[in-house]
Amino acid sequence: MGLLNSDKKIRHTWFHRQLREHMVEEQIVDRGVTSVQVLRTMRQVPRHLFVPTAYLHQAYEDRPLPIGDDQTISQPYIVALMTELARLNPQSVVLEIGTGSGYQAAVLSLLAKRVFTLEYIESLGASVRKRLRELNYPNVEVGVGNGYFGWPTSLPDAPARRHAPVHRLPMPHRNGRSS
Repeated sequence: MGLLNSDKKIRHTWFHRQLREHMVEEQIVDRGVTSVQVLRTMRQVPRHLFVPTAYLHQAYEDRPLPIGDDQTISQPYIVALMTELARLNPQSVVLEIGTGSGYQAAVLSLLAKRVFTLEYIESLGASVRKRLRELNYPNVEVGVGNGYFGWPTSLPDAPARRHAPVHRLPMPHRNGRSS
């Protein structure tokens, strides 16, 4: 799947800003997300630059979209809700497991000091690293590996905050994926 950030002609337009504003008001605010910082961030991050070109027309709809490798970009409400529940501050250091398209990492990066995001699928990790660099999210570091084992080296700065509750840790499989 061709990702938009590789197409230099498609960027951030007035039309996309209007779609994002509608997305925030209709999908996120109406469902109870109230953090001013999270709402501001959701208005800023251009979701259309994190989806394949084939799904550009659906980029701001209230649903997950395929991004390749049997993975999806989460629906905007879920991204906003998880971000609000994390209660980040400008000194937060975040460890995200499961980078996917990089959209959640981009959102988190505008609220936290540093974001470390770990993707299991090497091709996704490489494309996200390039995309986040091109879109100027300098405080995000993308790693590739099995999230069960955490970041490959110790994290600098403060301890990481998780952005979603974990009720049970799955056991790793022999192939490195967890259940």
